[in-house]
Amino acid sequence: MFDKNLMLLDSVADVTKSVTGAAVDFRGEDPVEVHYRCVVPAVATDTSCIIKIQESDTTKTDDFTDLVVGESITAPGDQYLRARSKKRYRRVVITPTGSNPNFGKIRVGVVAAGEYTNW
Repeated sequence: MFDKNLMLLDSVADVTKSVTGAAVDFRGEDPVEVHYRCVVPAVATDTSCIIKIQESDTTKTDDFTDLVVGESITAPGDQYLRARSKKRYRRVVITPTGSNPNFGKIRVGVVAAGEYTNW
């Protein structure tokens, strides 16, 4: 289950091109490793995308650097990224490849329970 206060992307439209999410204030560094869940509902034929989480001490676009980069996504489903940041702000960057990419309404956010799904 997503932490609604720490959503990096909650698409209202299908992701068909590069997306850079807005900076989200995490109020400081992480005391422990954080689990980010990336939900990709669709992947068009012969396309893929890479999702990465970036971090920064400010909200300035040029100050963000990669915190964690996921593997290439070639099929619909969930991908979990795990990292511990020492910086205050995070954002998501999605980079598609292939012609006519469409990944549906991608959601990326923190899941407080990690990857546990057996409720």
